[in-house]
Order: sequence, then structure tokens, then C-alpha cells
Amino acid sequence: MRLHTVVALTDFSTAAEHAVDRAAQLAAAHQARLHLLYAAQHHDPRFADPQARLEQRARQLGRRHGLPVTALHGAGQGVVADALQAAAQADLLVLDRRMQSGWHAWWRPCVLAQLLRRAPCPVLVVQQPAQGAYGHVLVALDAAPAVPALLRYAGALEGSARVELFHACPVRGPCDATLAYRSQEQWRVRLSDAFEARRNRVDLRVGAQDLARQLVVQQERVGADLIVLGHRRRGLLTETLRGAVARRLLQGVRCDVLVVPHDGASQPQERRQ
Repeated sequence: MRLHTVVALTDFSTAAEHAVDRAAQLAAAHQARLHLLYAAQHHDPRFADPQARLEQRARQLGRRHGLPVTALHGAGQGVVADALQAAAQADLLVLDRRMQSGWHAWWRPCVLAQLLRRAPCPVLVVQQPAQGAYGHVLVALDAAPAVPALLRYAGALEGSARVELFHACPVRGPCDATLAYRSQEQWRVRLSDAFEARRNRVDLRVGAQDLARQLVVQQERVGADLIVLGHRRRGLLTETLRGAVARRLLQGVRCDVLVVPHDGASQPQERRQ
């Protein structure tokens, strides 16, 4: 699997520029095109001409990483609509978690929640400065049919990283997906489950089987710098009432989180056909 187009959102804040730097590193590693989009929920008076600054940033990144970088022009339809339009033909959308902040009515979820729910491609939420390639990738497994594609995407995103498959199981014993990978020698991965961490064992014994919490505990235990999570698309009301695992996970960890929709985990070239 190779990325062909990466889209990064920025408002030139420190957090957003961390996301841009990570997007540039991944684009360079995959020899992909990088598209930048100015995405600010509120206009910052310091930037009289955000598009001109965006074009300057694109030139800087292009020279630094030796890759084609384009400053996109938003259609002026709002952050969510412009981001979804930019991501329509992309293999990865990269942003920071600032769009999760602020007060929102229950019928109007935050920008980050809308992008996680509606983006046509995987979404990488960057929470740390990009200080090199990812070293330890923690992949949350379930028994869904999309798991093999999720593993392919996670394993190929950063080829040098250690990959750990984590099964948040309600009972001791590997799930079908975990068993399937034990026979695939081409994937050199570590298998783990919720019983390895004492805090998770306690939670399971008292009936608390929360995937987001189990992933937080496991990430703290192994020091992963990227968590990969599959995402089942649900209706707006269901996600609002139950809360998305990805958003709760972002509140508990400091590492980056990659959310892959179950209908968007296929290889990029496959999705474009």
C-alpha cells in the first residue's frame, strides 16, 4: 500500500502545524502529493491573507521534503464541507484535535466529530510534534470483516514501525481475527489483549469493557506513538448519544490516533476504481 495524496488542514496554530509537519513526513515517505487547506473556525486577524501564507508554507514544505505541495483554495462552504471536498480523492486526511474544543449543541457536533464520521478516507489526528517516523503502532482489533484491510493500511503506513495488534476481548482467549494473523508470516507483529495490563483485568472483572479505556491503558503500558482504530459509520443520533470511541480515546491519550472507516480501509488504488 502506498499513499498517493495526503491532505492536511491548518490554521497556522502550533498544534495545526504539528499536523502539517507529520503529513509532510508521511507524504515524503510515500512519495505522495501533499495538499494544504486553510481551515480555521474563527478568523485570526493576524493573518490578513491566509491563502498567501498557505502558499508560502506549501513552497517551504516542497523545498524541505522534495515533494509536490499544493495550497488548495477552499470553496467557502465552511470547514467541514471544504475539508470533505478536499479529502474526496485523498488517501489520508491529517489534522490536529483543536477542532474538538468549544461548546456545541447536541444536534451540532464539533468539526472533528463530523470529519471522523463523514470523511471518505482515513483520518489522522496529530497530538504530538512530528519527531521522526512512528516507532510503535498499536492496532485495535475486532472481529469485523474489515480487519485484514485495517492491518494492511496500518502496517504499510510506517513500514519501519513495530506493529502491535490489540484485542480488547470480553473473555480470555484470542478472537478469530487474531488467530487468522498467526498464520500470516509476512506480518511480523506482536499480539496482545486486555488481560496483559492489570488495570484492564480489573475493569473486565467488574464488567467494564470499554474499548477506549482499554486502549488508553495499553498505550500507556507499551508507549505506542500511534493508535489505529477502525470506525463503523453510524447515524448521527447514535454517535451523539453513545459517544464515539475515537473521540473518547483522544481525550485519554497524548499520542496520535488514526481512524480508518470500515469502508475506507482498502488500498488507495482500490478505492479510486
